[in-house]
Amino acid sequence: MDEETIGLKALDRLRTFLEQEKVDGIFIKGDSSIRYFTGFTGGESLLYVDPRRAVIITDSRYTLQVRQQSPECELIEHQHGFWPEAAKLPNSENLALDGDYFSYTEQCALAKALPDVRWKNVNLVGLRAVKTPEEMTLIRKAVAISDEAFLQLLPHIRAGRKESDLAAELEYNMRKLGSTKPSFETICASGKRSALPHGVASEKVVEPGDFITFDFGATYEGYCSDITRTVVVGKAAPWQKEIYGIVLEANLLGEKTLKAGLTGIQVDRAVRDFITAKGYGPNFGHGLGHGVGLDIHEKPVLNKANDRPLPAGAVVTIEPGIYLPDQGGVRIEDTVLVTGDGCERLTSVPKELVEL
Repeated sequence: MDEETIGLKALDRLRTFLEQEKVDGIFIKGDSSIRYFTGFTGGESLLYVDPRRAVIITDSRYTLQVRQQSPECELIEHQHGFWPEAAKLPNSENLALDGDYFSYTEQCALAKALPDVRWKNVNLVGLRAVKTPEEMTLIRKAVAISDEAFLQLLPHIRAGRKESDLAAELEYNMRKLGSTKPSFETICASGKRSALPHGVASEKVVEPGDFITFDFGATYEGYCSDITRTVVVGKAAPWQKEIYGIVLEANLLGEKTLKAGLTGIQVDRAVRDFITAKGYGPNFGHGLGHGVGLDIHEKPVLNKANDRPLPAGAVVTIEPGIYLPDQGGVRIEDTVLVTGDGCERLTSVPKELVEL
C-alpha cells in the first residue's frame, strides 16, 4: 500500500477524532503528522482538515510534490507566509491545532489571523500509536537494516579506531542497505564516555578493555528503527560482566512484563525495581522506553509518568541501562511490538555480551 492510501485511511481516523474532540477543524504543522495524514513527504507546510476538505498550504518548492503525493488534498501555494491563506479556510470558530509542533510565535500568528476562533490544543501522536500492517512492514524493514548494519560492523570494531570512524562506518552500512538517513544522531561512546546515555561519537580513540555503547537507527520510507548494543574491546573485567548481566536481565524482564493493557508506569516500575534491588537504582535515570514510528520518539512511553494503558499494535523500545560516572556504562535496547498477551521483539541482533 502506498503513502497516499495509508494517508486516506488516516484522514478518516482524524475526522473521527475531531468529532470526539467536538471541534470543527484542525491546523497541523508537524512534518511527520502531515506525512501520516496525507502522504506528503515534504516540509515547510501547513495542513488544514475539516469534515469536508483537507488542504495543504506550502510554497513553490513543494507544489508539484503535493500534487503527486497527495492528489486528494487541495493545494494552496502561499506567497508571503501561511497565515493569510490559513485565515481564509475555516467557516467555524471552534478549531484545534497540534500545539506540540507550533512554536509560540506561530501560535500567536495563527491566533492573530483568526482572532475570533476558540482554540483547542490537541496531541495527535496518540492517533499514530497503533501501527497499521503497512506501517509495520516499513518498521520491520528499518529494523532489519539497522540490525544487519551492526552485524557488518562487528568484525571491524577494535582498539585504535576513533568513535567517529565507527559511527560513520555504521551509518554507511545502513545507507548501503537502504536507509535514507540515520533516525537520529548516532551514539558511539567508549570507555568512561559509555556512562553518558547520549554520548554521541567523538574523536576519542577506542582502547583495550573499553565498553563501547552503540545507539543508532535506520530510516526506511520515513519509518524509524532504534537499537542499542554495548560491547567490550578485549576481555571484560568483573565489574563489566556484573553490570552487563544485570542490564541484560532487566531487558529480558521488560520483554516478559510488557503487554497491552498495562500502563507505562507499571512496565517501567518492574524493570526499575529489579535494577534497584541489584544496588544500581541511582544509576538508571531515564525512562525504560518510548514509541517509535515516523518520529524516533513517539507515544506511548514507558516511564514513571505514563498512567495510560498501552495499546496492542504500538511499537516501543525497551532500553534499561546502568551508568557509572568515570567508569563506564551499559545499555541494551530492542524495538518491540506490543501484543495482547505480551510483545514481539523486532530486533534480531543477539544480546549476550560480546568480547572483541
